[in-house]
Amino acid sequence: MSPPTRSVAQEAVEMEGLAGWQLALLEHGLLTLLALWPAQHLLRRAGLPRGWALTLILPVLGWAVFATVLAFRPWPTLPPKPEKLHPRERLRREREAAARAAASQGE
Repeated sequence: MSPPTRSVAQEAVEMEGLAGWQLALLEHGLLTLLALWPAQHLLRRAGLPRGWALTLILPVLGWAVFATVLAFRPWPTLPPKPEKLHPRERLRREREAAARAAASQGE
């Protein structure tokens, strides 16, 4: 009797265990490196500490933790931007304010 031979598929499964894990870790590392700069930029614009981008390094839960922090952490309240007016409208409003000030001083 000849000794039992292994099939090519069985050998591939045995070899793929560590190689598949290494490949997954390499892909995660590359995606994390690609996502760190946009994540830091997003956190800076949101007014949150940029260190939260380092949660992306966590292999399984990093993306979920980052998204949760971004979604549920309170963002700082920024003052409203001043209204941009056409120069004529701005001049009209300044004249009206000056007329009101002159009228209140005359009383």
